[in-house]
Amino acid sequence: MQPPTRPAHVPSVLRLGRPDADTVALALAASRQAPLSYPFVGATSGELPPGWDHDAEERVVGRGAGDWAAAKEAVRRWIPFALGWVHVHHPETPVREGELVSFSSRQFGLWTLNVCRIVDTFDDRTPAQERFGFAYGTLAGHVVAGEERFLATWDRATDMVRFEIRKFSRPNHPLVRLAGPLARHAQRRFTVEALDAMARAITEAR
Repeated sequence: MQPPTRPAHVPSVLRLGRPDADTVALALAASRQAPLSYPFVGATSGELPPGWDHDAEERVVGRGAGDWAAAKEAVRRWIPFALGWVHVHHPETPVREGELVSFSSRQFGLWTLNVCRIVDTFDDRTPAQERFGFAYGTLAGHVVAGEERFLATWDRATDMVRFEIRKFSRPNHPLVRLAGPLARHAQRRFTVEALDAMARAITEAR
């Protein structure tokens, strides 16, 4: 199954300057009814599809009830995206299935503007653990196609708070395909720095 092509009315995803508010608003409006650009919806919670690039990293970011509360708040505030070179345009966006999230990033001298849709949320408790987070999927116009899950977990047995990023993707723009290993490096950089941002936010909240 091939992902749909980018509709002509979606603003260009590659720009020399940081997208302004009008451009972001236009991209969000154009994406309201856009389909997801990949077929394996929900696969970040199961077996990642073969033939796609995979990333999965987990880190202990805290311990105990206080750190758990801070981890959930950091996810709600989109802290994994507060990286300087990555910017969420509306950090007040609720973590709720169906919501759109737009963000821009600066790589190799160019800004990209991308919109994703939250396809799943996690907020559950069992005797063994608690979980909180979400997964979003790419829409037409995103420079890659795929899905990414951001999940915080509080393990009852160890009292450890962990944060995991798990995703599958493939290029969805000619320049990303040409970038090859450089594009994959940027994806891995985001994962590592997002984990750092979560750990830092929890430490600062103590």
